[in-house]
Amino acid sequence: MSVNKISNTIAICCATLVLLASVTASAQIWKPYNLRVSTKVTAIWMHNRITVDGITWVFNKPHITGQFANGDWWVLGPVTIDSINPPFDGENNGWEVNPVVSGGQGFQSGCQGNGFTPSLVPPLPYNADPSKGIISIVKTTPTGDDQPCIKNAVVLTVVSAIPPGNGAMVFRPPYVGTDKPYFYIDDIRSDLLPKYNSVTPMPTLDSIKERFSRLQMDHKSGSLGRALRPQASMANYQPENTLAQNDAVLRFMINEPYENKKQALVNFLQFGIDKIYTVYEGQTWPDGGGHQPGHLVVLSFTAILLNIDNAKQLLDTATFFHGSRYFYKGINGLTLWGGDVDAMVYWKYVMGLSTMRSAKDPYETIDGAYLPRLEYQHITAQSHKGEILATYLMPLLVEAWPKQERIQQMNYVDRWVLHGVWAQPDPFSPFDGDTSNFGITYGTDPDNPTTGIAGRGRFPANHGDHTDGGQYKSPFVAAMWNAYRKTVDVADTVRPFAILIDPLNEDTLRGSGKTLSATSFGIHGVTDLVLYINGLASSISFTKSSSGVNLWTATWNKSYGSGALKLSVQATDSKGNTFKSKEVSIFAVDD
Repeated sequence: MSVNKISNTIAICCATLVLLASVTASAQIWKPYNLRVSTKVTAIWMHNRITVDGITWVFNKPHITGQFANGDWWVLGPVTIDSINPPFDGENNGWEVNPVVSGGQGFQSGCQGNGFTPSLVPPLPYNADPSKGIISIVKTTPTGDDQPCIKNAVVLTVVSAIPPGNGAMVFRPPYVGTDKPYFYIDDIRSDLLPKYNSVTPMPTLDSIKERFSRLQMDHKSGSLGRALRPQASMANYQPENTLAQNDAVLRFMINEPYENKKQALVNFLQFGIDKIYTVYEGQTWPDGGGHQPGHLVVLSFTAILLNIDNAKQLLDTATFFHGSRYFYKGINGLTLWGGDVDAMVYWKYVMGLSTMRSAKDPYETIDGAYLPRLEYQHITAQSHKGEILATYLMPLLVEAWPKQERIQQMNYVDRWVLHGVWAQPDPFSPFDGDTSNFGITYGTDPDNPTTGIAGRGRFPANHGDHTDGGQYKSPFVAAMWNAYRKTVDVADTVRPFAILIDPLNEDTLRGSGKTLSATSFGIHGVTDLVLYINGLASSISFTKSSSGVNLWTATWNKSYGSGALKLSVQATDSKGNTFKSKEVSIFAVDD
């Protein structure tokens, strides 16, 4: 018998003697977020009730109870639950057994997204018999609002045998579904955590431990899923949750003794286990109820640290996460932002005739939506910055990350941090304020539905707006980015980006004196930007302008060539990396 098993047996025997001697502790109230496990074996108790966050389970007689490593309670079954308070009244204070992703919910009426199905609440007394599998009972209390509609959500796990270490050696089984495995604390691959030097500012480990100490209930989709996120545990709006999630993952990568991190890490990984099993149950966080960035980093980090192969494989090929839906490679080779919709949906929003604020540019040259406003691009940008930084600092996360999505995320985040909104070059006309002119002075070309009415740009003044901006911006993520983005593995070979803004394709250059303009940026800066004519380097070097973000200018001289010409620019950064832009075809004349 192993030492751990012997210790576990001794602890159980000793605890049983104590329980036989007295059951007077059964009325005590315990709060798991204040009682944290610090040893591999903890005490067990005989309780006839358990109270957490104002929620009380009352049993028909005292039962053996204990706590998992994150502090959540278990009870040895079978157990008859006489009451769960505050009581379910047909609309409020609902509860479910082994919640699932599909279908309705029995927690609360009046939530946004509705789905309230009171038949999902079992009648009391409830006989919880775990002989055919561990049971998770999730009980909630209301906020009184429709979003969020849940204040507290607490899970009680009914087990058929005392968990290893009386619960201290394992994570709580997932609260969703019927697949309820134990993951062991000793299996955490803490050796895989990087050891970066600290930065300022930096969140405390205690703050992370507390933030993830309660159930992060997030198994429903759309507006209902948003409404059901417990107010005491998390924000109902997912982009806001990414602040704490990204901070936690990066904080665990700071060089500090494992024991200092352990409880915060246990709490966070419990969240990750629950999240992985909601994905197994079919959760994909589709559109609806707000944008859904930032789920990937929690899933990947947990799959790697607990070596969950099924999760790694699922994440490696997944196509349902936020980046896969909103990042794509535009016609000029740059990653752009926007959801794939019909061109008319895009234009209706630009014209003020719809509320679709996430539509991509149908011609794939600029960022989507109405760029003069702060749209969802601005709201979600920092979420992606934090989680893609985690993959730079801990490359093992890539083993549990969709490959194509990560490529687009990397390109997009670098561009957002260094440049912001992308609005040029754009060879199409803007909305002129008259909806009857659609297809005449702006909009989709009726003679060629795959392109738009030609012009000089829809939102050229917004090119470079909101550089490294975002509604939910973490100072810690910013500090880690500034400290390490340029020095991580393969960063030295990241190429800059450059493209001509003016002239546009099929323009005519007459005589000399025309100002040529280009945009160029790179994580190692841009030291040189040269004009290429017909594939050959010219003597024309661009100069960085002070009048625009990443704007470079040069002056055309008729001596550079005439007739049909192909122009491009090549950027060089401080590491010697180069990038040559897509060519534009122009016609140059002497007069």
